[in-house]
Amino acid sequence: MSAIADYQAIRVETAVNPTPDEQALAQAELDQYIADQAETIAPQLTTVEINCYHYEVYALKQLVAYIAYDYDEFVTQPWVVMVNGEEIFRDTTIARCQRFIEWQHKDGKLNPQTETEVPEAPTILEISFYDQEAFVGDELVASISYDHGNYQNLYWRVMINGIEIFRDISPARCHSYIKQQYQQGKLPLQEQLEPEEPWATGNEIMAEIFSACENYGFEMLDDGIYQSDVKLGEVGCTDGRWWVVRAAQDNQRIPCNSAADAVQLLSESAADEYLGYRLLEHLSPKEWRSLLSGAAQGQKLLTV
Repeated sequence: MSAIADYQAIRVETAVNPTPDEQALAQAELDQYIADQAETIAPQLTTVEINCYHYEVYALKQLVAYIAYDYDEFVTQPWVVMVNGEEIFRDTTIARCQRFIEWQHKDGKLNPQTETEVPEAPTILEISFYDQEAFVGDELVASISYDHGNYQNLYWRVMINGIEIFRDISPARCHSYIKQQYQQGKLPLQEQLEPEEPWATGNEIMAEIFSACENYGFEMLDDGIYQSDVKLGEVGCTDGRWWVVRAAQDNQRIPCNSAADAVQLLSESAADEYLGYRLLEHLSPKEWRSLLSGAAQGQKLLTV
């Protein structure tokens, strides 16, 4: 009976007082749960330095605010906290602006996160010093350009579909404005340009010209198109536009729709030149029609 009593006492003590390892595990799980809940309610903020005068503050992937420098020489508090292009706070140091953002964000007063999924912020691509573009994937969402006209020193502007929607004193401020407006679904929709058809390669161009020449029995050489050792002219394609140069027209390019049209013009030119040296009484009805057609177009006819 004494042994049974001792055993029961050990079981009760074990149930009431778990081992230290079990206590630590339970406490760790509780701490993690509390941290996860806190992160859900107010995610930890991350500050990204864009340059030494501009910083962006993120909660996960949401841009909640940005800190910019005021270049005005008369201000005593040059560091400014901005949201959607509007100043909401200023102080003497970046650290004080960061603390303000943290307090306001924890209280849910600073650019609160919506229930919907926040999209990734657009990526800025620099075209030149005076022009940048904001992209989401392969889609253009806005453009940033420098305006040389003095408009209250707000030289940088955000453009969508050729229309100005915002101005500020630096490109970085315009970039942050675009990112916040896009994440909040407030940015106007940028129309996408239709993709241009790719131009034909050199080999494809040569193949089209060769095929068209075969239809008329012409010979394609390096310096042009020939018929019976007589050069008729040249055919080419530049920047997607076909052209033809007749041998007797001093390198004047005539626009065409295709290689077939260009070679056909050369064949008509060759036929007119051939007919011009024939006696009129020896011409067939088809050859007469060709001559009359050429005359109607103001071409010079050579007759005996």
